[in-house]
Amino acid sequence: MEDERFIPFYEAYKDDFCDSMEDVRKYLKNNNEEYRKVYQKLHNILDNNFYIQLLLDEQILKNGLSKGECKALSQVINLYYKLQDFEEKEIYFKGGMDAYFYFKKLGILR
Repeated sequence: MEDERFIPFYEAYKDDFCDSMEDVRKYLKNNNEEYRKVYQKLHNILDNNFYIQLLLDEQILKNGLSKGECKALSQVINLYYKLQDFEEKEIYFKGGMDAYFYFKKLGILR
């Protein structure tokens, strides 16, 4: 069976581009231990901070956040950027694989 990462992007997502990002996230959750740890740490913080959840849901907080909640929000932002970095690297790799398949289809590679 062929590795799902090596299916050309155009073939896999010609009908719905947005599915590509969710598939990258799913692949990383299932195959990258470090990604999974960062993801879990982020969601643990969110699960334990109701007011941060409200803020991220674009709710107005009348009393703002406490000092501890501000620190937790900072961690959420940093963890989110780490997850995004993993995802962007995976997409970059996927783009390289697409170039390979494109060149192979053109007959440039055997």
